[in-house]
Amino acid sequence: MLYLPSLCIIIQMPLKLILKEVPEGLPPTPKQSAQREKFTRAARECRETFKDSKLKGTAKILAMNAFMSEHLKHH
Repeated sequence: MLYLPSLCIIIQMPLKLILKEVPEGLPPTPKQSAQREKFTRAARECRETFKDSKLKGTAKILAMNAFMSEHLKHH
C-alpha cells in the first residue's frame, strides 16, 4: 500500500457568507390585486370552515384543497 502524506492534508478555509440584496420588484397590477383579494377571502373562509374539523393529515389537506378550488372557481 502506498502512503502519500501530501494527499492527506485537509485545508481549512473560513466559511464566507454572502448576502444578496433582493429587490422588491414591481407593485402588483390591478388584476393581480383582485386575484390576491379573492384568494385571501377564500383562504379565510377555508380556515373558518376547517377550524373545528375532525379531519387530520392528508384527508384534511385534500378537503381544504377541494374547498379552495371550488371557492376560487365560483366566487
